[in-house]
Amino acid sequence: MADKDKQPELTPWQKQHAEFQKKKQEEAAKLAREEKRKKQPVKVESVIEKYEAIPNQPIDEEKTPFLKRFKFWTAPKEKGELSEVLGKIWPFILVATLIFLGSIYVISPLSKIASFTANGNVHETTEQVAEATGIKTNDHVWQVIKRSSEISAKIEQKFPRVKSAKMSWVFPNDFRVKIVEYGEGVYLKTGNNYQLVLSNGVILTQEQVDAQKLAGLPLLDGFNAKEVKTFVTAYETLKPELKAQITTVTKVPTKVTPDFIALEMKDGHQVRVPLSQMAEKLPYYTSVASHLTELSVVDMEAGVYAKSKAAYQQDLDDGKEKEQKAKEAAAANKSGDQSATNGSETTSSAETGNNDSTQAAGSE
Repeated sequence: MADKDKQPELTPWQKQHAEFQKKKQEEAAKLAREEKRKKQPVKVESVIEKYEAIPNQPIDEEKTPFLKRFKFWTAPKEKGELSEVLGKIWPFILVATLIFLGSIYVISPLSKIASFTANGNVHETTEQVAEATGIKTNDHVWQVIKRSSEISAKIEQKFPRVKSAKMSWVFPNDFRVKIVEYGEGVYLKTGNNYQLVLSNGVILTQEQVDAQKLAGLPLLDGFNAKEVKTFVTAYETLKPELKAQITTVTKVPTKVTPDFIALEMKDGHQVRVPLSQMAEKLPYYTSVASHLTELSVVDMEAGVYAKSKAAYQQDLDDGKEKEQKAKEAAAANKSGDQSATNGSETTSSAETGNNDSTQAAGSE
């Protein structure tokens, strides 16, 4: 019985055949399903259903730059034929417009000078400055602009006080000049006359100063123009508080220092310093003066030392006395030498006469 129920074992060929049949059946079933699906009617979705199926979304509007809103600034593809042509030639239109407006300005009264003003001038009036420029009200604006440097130089040359004069044009036809003047440096005394010296060392020879109206500036006594220039150059390098101390300056030359000068100070002291070394040595005075207990002379000829005015004057007197004695001794020696020379000449003359007499007697 058991033998009947037992199925015979399949051979390898039979197994392969069974698998082939199985695959063939599966492919046939698959093809049948596809044919069936194709035969079924297709459901068509209406346009309205598709539109309603899409969710509402905000639409982003593209922002156009401000300049591109004008047709002249848009690309050639975005504008018509006329705007494209204008977009290409607008630079030439702009240049032509400017030339046209410039031409109108040139031939109009606005191109003629209307006014001239000066600022910063203290000692010269605006009328004097304007006269020095040579500008006239009917002159053309462009001519004045072209000659502005030359006009500024004229003002500086005309007025010694003027340090600089800068021209400027105010549209449409007004001109202004900004003037900077030299400061007042010192006063110069020559004989009984007083003259003002500017901070650049220029002496205003045409301006006589009343001795009663001298300002609080140093007074140079007996200086020549070169010495005045040297003094003012050094003076302008000093600190204001030191400059304010100087009252009178005189020349006190010595054999060793021909340019030795004496400066009287407001605190009662006197400073003696070589003019050529004034800028270098005079600043030491402030430190030296702070240690002085009596009116003194601060000598800066060789080094720096201070001595009371009485003692310093005594040294000067002694030096003059010695110098006078030396001169007298030299004169006496010179006189003695001259007498000896005259005596020897007399003796020689006498001997010569005797010799002549002897020779005459012998000849007879």
